[in-house]
Amino acid sequence: MQKTKKIPNKKFGGKHTTIIPVAKRITNILAKSELVKKISPGIIKSYRGKSGGRKHIKILDDESSILIKVTDNSNNQQVRIYTNDSEAVKALIIKKSEEKGFTTS
Repeated sequence: MQKTKKIPNKKFGGKHTTIIPVAKRITNILAKSELVKKISPGIIKSYRGKSGGRKHIKILDDESSILIKVTDNSNNQQVRIYTNDSEAVKALIIKKSEEKGFTTS
């Protein structure tokens, strides 16, 4: 299993403070954006899968936030992004994900 990391940042909140590596790379970028008000990581679900598997981010609209579902090898994590400009933040997620070599949908 991959190492997970604690996330020290004022924009991060919620009950869960551990984040999988792919989610961490994206949320660190989002935390620097003035468009993002709060980032709330969810629980990490592990499943059997291949090491070196795909790294994917699925972006979903929610009523009050953007929900991203992050897949990193054999781990899966949902992260909520709170913002007043969801279209701009979704564009930022897609752009930065592609720069890092992650697939998005």
